[in-house]
Amino acid sequence: MKVHVTQVSWTSHSERLRSIRGTVFIEEQNVPKDLECDGADEDSTHFLAVNEAGLDIGCARLMPCGQIGRMAVLPEYRGNGTGFDLLRLAVETAARQGFTEVFLHAQDHAEAFYRKAGFCRVGDTFEEAGIAHVNMELALPVPFDGKPTLVKIGTSTPPVHPTKPDSIQDSIRHSGEGAMRIALTQALSLPRRELVIYSQKLDASLFDSSDIAAALSAFVRRARVARVRVLIHATEVLVGRSHAVVELARRISSKVSIRVVPYEMADADWTFIVWDHAGHLLMPDYREYEMVACEYDPVTSTCLSDQFEQLWRTSRDDPELRTLKL
Repeated sequence: MKVHVTQVSWTSHSERLRSIRGTVFIEEQNVPKDLECDGADEDSTHFLAVNEAGLDIGCARLMPCGQIGRMAVLPEYRGNGTGFDLLRLAVETAARQGFTEVFLHAQDHAEAFYRKAGFCRVGDTFEEAGIAHVNMELALPVPFDGKPTLVKIGTSTPPVHPTKPDSIQDSIRHSGEGAMRIALTQALSLPRRELVIYSQKLDASLFDSSDIAAALSAFVRRARVARVRVLIHATEVLVGRSHAVVELARRISSKVSIRVVPYEMADADWTFIVWDHAGHLLMPDYREYEMVACEYDPVTSTCLSDQFEQLWRTSRDDPELRTLKL
């Protein structure tokens, strides 16, 4: 059966699009309605698939940030290429709108489908609406049905460091909670792509701050593929109390992740923050408020990042972090 895929207006087609998405996401996949209806539709470009009988069978959208999403095909019409046609039109539209790349959050089981379309996975699996997802990217323009041409980003890819600006000092020492929190807030304006935090208990005096949470939120929102990963030793100190960073991770779980280091490996005294394999903040002992800040030191920063990655691979999610009453 022939399928026609076209760009449509949300104003005139919202009910038809909602009907498809409600069937697939809310009824079939049990996605909460308030998550499915996220308020981003009015600013997005929408696509609708209609079969030759005039029935609406699939949809997708392209957001202003370059994210393709809400890809949905009704169960009885899957397997005939409708999803691919929707995806192709979304990519072609993005290219016409001037995007140099697009990205999407693919459900884990659909990764192979998007790989065939040229998308490449970036980063670890994460949970969104209770479903395992992976972040995937596609550089434009590329042959839409060709083989992927992007290099997968991961720990095996040597980081590319920018040339050190002359204005950046080698390192600065900070002492005391106030000075360290200011340095931390300022440092959070520097990351472009990746930020990792290793902290035994997410020390409230440093991290439990609306300024810190706002800086982290601004980072993940301004950089499309940005992510923040946090490793802690235990959740006991966080249970039953409010914490700004934990709350942020609950609200933006696709961008901010917190995991727990295995008990037998949770013996380090230092706290560190590293961004883009380039700069870092380091507290040699988390019990003493002494910090060294270095905006550009790729050797030390990459060493710290590598140690973080080793622990991250053995770390675990803790349900307590998702159920805290904040």
